[in-house]
Order: sequence, then C-alpha cells, then structure tokens
Amino acid sequence: MYMKPIKRTYRFRLYPTTSQKDLIEKTLGCSRWVYNEFLSITKKEYEKDRNYKINKYDLIKLLPEYKDKYPYLKEVDSIALQQSVIHLYEAYRNFFRHNSDFPVFKKKKNDYGYITMNINNSIRIIGNEIQIPKIGRVKFVYHRHLPESFSYSTVAVSRIGKYYYVSLLGEEEYQEYQEYSKDNLDLANSIGLDFSLANLFVSDYKTKSNMPKYYESSLAKLASEQRKLSHMVKGSNNYNSQLLRITNLHERIANQRKDYLHKTSRYLANKYDYVFVEDLDLKEMSKRKEELKLGIFVSDLAFGTFLNQLKYKLEWLNKKLVKVDKYFPSSQLCSECGYRKTDLLLKTKSWICPNCGVKHNRDHNAAVNIKKEGMRMILNPSN
Repeated sequence: MYMKPIKRTYRFRLYPTTSQKDLIEKTLGCSRWVYNEFLSITKKEYEKDRNYKINKYDLIKLLPEYKDKYPYLKEVDSIALQQSVIHLYEAYRNFFRHNSDFPVFKKKKNDYGYITMNINNSIRIIGNEIQIPKIGRVKFVYHRHLPESFSYSTVAVSRIGKYYYVSLLGEEEYQEYQEYSKDNLDLANSIGLDFSLANLFVSDYKTKSNMPKYYESSLAKLASEQRKLSHMVKGSNNYNSQLLRITNLHERIANQRKDYLHKTSRYLANKYDYVFVEDLDLKEMSKRKEELKLGIFVSDLAFGTFLNQLKYKLEWLNKKLVKVDKYFPSSQLCSECGYRKTDLLLKTKSWICPNCGVKHNRDHNAAVNIKKEGMRMILNPSN
C-alpha cells in the first residue's frame, strides 16, 4: 500500500516548574516586543514610501544589534525571536497581496504562544519530559506516542488560560491512504449536508447532527463571571484571577466544541467517499447579527472549522469534499420535480411544491439538492 506523507500536529499538555513558566512568559514577552519594535520601524518606512518592500533577512540581521542594546533578549530562545520577524514579514506579504489588513501591534492579552524550530534534535522527548531550547526538560502528558514515521521541525509553545502546551508540527506517512484511482471512490457512497442553525447540519438521509450549543448553554455562567469582574479593580490580583477564570471557561467551551467536531468529521470521513456541502459565506452570516440575530449562533456552531476538519480528513483517505456554489438555490428547488419557489422566506421551515404537491422540510430538501448538484459537478465537470 502506498504511504502518503501528510502534515500533522500533535499537542501535549506541559507541566513546567515556576522558573520554567517565568522563562516561557519572558520568551513570549520578548517575541512580542521584537515583533512590535520591528513593525514600528517598517511602518515608518512604509509611510515614507508606499512602495517599500520589507526584507525579512535584513530585519533578522538587526537582531544581534538589539541583543547588545537590550541584554534580556539573550536570555530567551533566539529562534523564537527570528520567527517573530518572519511572522511580521508574512503579515506584510499578505497585506501587499491584498489578503489581509495592514499589520497591527500585538497585545499581551492576545499573545498566547511562540514558535521555535527543532534543529539538530534540539527538541526531543525523553521519557515523560520534553527538551525545549532555553526552557530545559519539561514534564508533559505523553498521552499518545508519536508514529515512527513522524518527523517535525516546527514547535509551538503556548499558554491558554493557566495551562501550557507544546505542539509538534511535521509530517508522517499515513497508512490508511490508498494510491489515487477513480475506481477507489464510489459516487453512490456519498452524502449531502445542508448547514442548519439548529443542528449544525441536516443530511439528505434526514439525519441531523444535533450538536450541543456549548457557548449558548454557558451564557448564564459567563454573564455571572463577567459581572463579578466588572466590580473589581482593573489590574488587581482579584481582577487578574477572575479574568483567568473567565479565560479558562472559554477554553473549556472551545475544547468541548472541538472534541464534538473532530468526532463527527472523523465519522463522516470514514463512512463516505464523497461529501457534498454548500460553499457558504459564514463570515458574512456572522456579521448579520443585528438583522437576523445569527452572529452568536453561527460562531457557536463553528461550521467553517467543521468543514476544514472534514476536508483534510477526507484528503488523508484520498476522498473528496465537494463544495456547491453558494448562489445555487438549494432551498428553493423542489428535489422531486425541479420547480423553483422564488418567494421562499428565510423563516419558512417547510413548504409544499405548487407543481407536484410534495411537502418538503427546508433543510432536508436543500441537502438533497446539494447532493444532486455535487454529483452533477463530478460527472460533468465541464458544465
């Protein structure tokens, strides 16, 4: 069987000592400072000349000079500082390519991690500890062993709330992958999914995801904790402790959501060869909070994250995620006769086709139409 190399990330929980925590926080601070300092320099040059192009190597060459001027920069991982400069370069590159806004200064409250590199086995696992440059050997939960084929070069050290993590980014050979052949994929073994605010998705088989609303169900608890925070003096120990408590609550909600999405996307990737979905503009749907009260609900479902997970898991198995054009009228078309009901309102959950008399559930009907259109795209790619 052909072994396909795939990109993979393994994340483990760290248990650093007090001194190691201090060094991690110092590395975070120095990396953020370098990013902001160099952004300030390049921003001034850009304001003078709108055609100014940033050169990451020229900026990296400035680091030794800054280390001499600010000796505390020598106390942290030098690769982490270089990666901050590279991230700044990438932010500028995306801006010049019109893929993002102009780079902004990093804030401490939004800065959770730094990147370093595994050079000459500088980062390695030793029993229940992992060796990290400058930090030393840190205890961690080795809850799953790395495959022998896994090799990593990029390593991220992060802090979320009160917890610390290390993420190993690399490649491994995926044993379940089969070499591409059209005969391997069965178009009959497919499923159509329509996005649903109530269930995450409804399939053409009338199955519903029934995803729990983790954020929505925690709103009362979050509101209570936020009220407590509002009565505290900003910057005090009590304020910081309460802020950390809120951060940990958000992290718990995110982990619950992530766990559900991973399990659901894995189930679909294993079972079906083709998955057909609608190419929705989820960002625009979230912005329509005032008009349709959708913002919080769309974000809570994280349908975009679900599709990303589903896409790469299908690719690992050499299967396909097919996206139907977002302007395809999946909800308006009768899946039985093809009649289009153009006056269908967004609040309408079911409707009867005036042409053939079939009663449709809005979401199930849309899922059937998405599957039909997706199959047409596979069979007639030129049309």
